[in-house]
Amino acid sequence: MLGPKRGGPIIRTICVYHHHPSIVQQQQHFKSDLIAVSHRSSVLHINSLAVFAMSRRRIKKEMAELEQEPITGCTATLMDDGRDLYHWRASIEGPPESPYEGGTFHLNIVLRRDYPCTPPIVKFVTDIYHPNQMWAPALTIQKVLLSITSLLCDPNPNCALRQDIATMYRNDREQYNRNAREWTKNYATV
Repeated sequence: MLGPKRGGPIIRTICVYHHHPSIVQQQQHFKSDLIAVSHRSSVLHINSLAVFAMSRRRIKKEMAELEQEPITGCTATLMDDGRDLYHWRASIEGPPESPYEGGTFHLNIVLRRDYPCTPPIVKFVTDIYHPNQMWAPALTIQKVLLSITSLLCDPNPNCALRQDIATMYRNDREQYNRNAREWTKNYATV
């Protein structure tokens, strides 16, 4: 391994267990860096400086795409006056003809230093009545916002963090819609 004393880059080693679901994705992203595979584990060597630089380029590209092609009803900006590329503030307008119509939902988005190799962490700041509190990873911030908007229109009760809300969605859609409208009115409107 090269290090600062040998004049080469600092290399970080990540061990990923064979049965871990993200191993396939990580192997695809870092196939050239895969150096050893056994039946139990895979060892990946990743140049952390290169990953960080790639991450910054990707985030800047996504920022430019969001400015050039804004999503109707969604905004995403950097927090801390734009000094930190890895912390975003977003908002989503409640979709028309949904119980969330008329509400504005605020989110915090945290990107890890090896983004896009790891998914963003998205957290609602605004209280929301919805069964799906955890979202599937998406490849870009734009796709995250579109996925969340889609879930507001069409919740997935089969993949719910809040089972009580999912049960109501399945069994009593009218009551679910009333509750969602009430929460939207109480927490997501000015």
